[in-house]
Amino acid sequence: MGVMLVKAALIATVTIHHCATGLHLHTSSSSSAKPMPNIEPWNIICAGLSCLDLQLVGCTQSGADEAIERYDEAVHCAGGSASMSGTTLALLLRSSNDQEQQVADKVHIVTKIGPDFAGNTLVEFYQRAGASTNLVLTDSAARTSMAILPVYKNGKRGCFVNLACNDGFTADELLRQIDHASESIRRTTRAFLFGYPHLMPQMQGVELKSMLRTVRQRLSSEGGCVLVGVDINGVDGSNPSRAREVLIPALGEIDVLHLNEDEAVALCSSDYTLESADVIGNDLSPQLLSQISSFHELGCAVVLLSLGSKGAFVSVTKDSQRLQRLSSALSETCPVAMSGWKPGSQVRIPAFQISHGEVNANGAGDALFSGFCLAASSWGHTIKRQLCRDEAWRVTPQVAGTFASLVAWQRCDVRTRDGDGMRSAVELMELIYDGNLPDSLEDIL
Repeated sequence: MGVMLVKAALIATVTIHHCATGLHLHTSSSSSAKPMPNIEPWNIICAGLSCLDLQLVGCTQSGADEAIERYDEAVHCAGGSASMSGTTLALLLRSSNDQEQQVADKVHIVTKIGPDFAGNTLVEFYQRAGASTNLVLTDSAARTSMAILPVYKNGKRGCFVNLACNDGFTADELLRQIDHASESIRRTTRAFLFGYPHLMPQMQGVELKSMLRTVRQRLSSEGGCVLVGVDINGVDGSNPSRAREVLIPALGEIDVLHLNEDEAVALCSSDYTLESADVIGNDLSPQLLSQISSFHELGCAVVLLSLGSKGAFVSVTKDSQRLQRLSSALSETCPVAMSGWKPGSQVRIPAFQISHGEVNANGAGDALFSGFCLAASSWGHTIKRQLCRDEAWRVTPQVAGTFASLVAWQRCDVRTRDGDGMRSAVELMELIYDGNLPDSLEDIL
């Protein structure tokens, strides 16, 4: 259920042999991988929607309602925001000797499942990626959500979902799991990532605002300052007013908001569409920029906009006091990287080319979001201290966005998306520091 970052039709026909944390997951690391630096104990919590995805790969699409369509392969994988973000980060943070417990102490998934095949399979996928399942809530009276995703031969996909457990997942249930985390983890939480509120009916509007505020208070109480990120998906463009009611009240509690162009349009208060907008090349329309500014005016610190094959756009609030909320006396030794960003900064980030052309873009948006939040959190400052041979170098919006694009680049590559040969988070940051980046899609389009 992720947002596409790379449009497969522009690079190659999509051929998917396996999926992240799937049944054929390869967990070995690249022989050239470098170990994670020895830094203070910490964790990231990925919460919200989860579902067991069944991808029907290589589907035909005749256009007739009752036509018998064919597909090449059926593949199960862990879908939804909590699943995609959590497994992506767990794979990125694997140490060179692949000690799963080291990662499981860092990435925790908070979601709701039922005691059924789909729920058990999700837990297995999480554990294989190296994410902790100690905070996964099992409701004996509920069913795990499932989604059917036809992946067409042209690279596009459809989605049919029964939200099941997600419909009844309440803020109180989530906060109880956060309390368990505070009691059992006993380490600094760098970031809390949540998605997708438009598909979580019990955590919308003022309830979403209250939940995010309470999470920040509880996770920041032990020192430092937790970054709060929200990933958008499932926005109903047919009812912009209702779509805005889900999100707008909570914007003041959101440090990083991730969405794509279509979702931004669906949340607009004005009547315009991407088709009617005057978008030339890679330039954003004035209306889209205005919408992003309105998110800032309502309290959101940073907007991360996915632009498909055109990469991504990062916009930082002009309100310096909003950024300073992420800095405190308790976090002086390891501040949140984005607390030092220049107010009003806006940067374009390229998407990177997968040279061999074998692309699976499912989950690319979740990878972009989770990678960006990791770099923008206090982890970014810590890695800067570990890597930096140049005191002038900083984890800027450009660096965080480029890191996120590299995370999505690996996620889209069928050779690395499951962890086999995947570069670690530290190695990706080293590529940026050394200027050793892959070719961007902008260079070949």
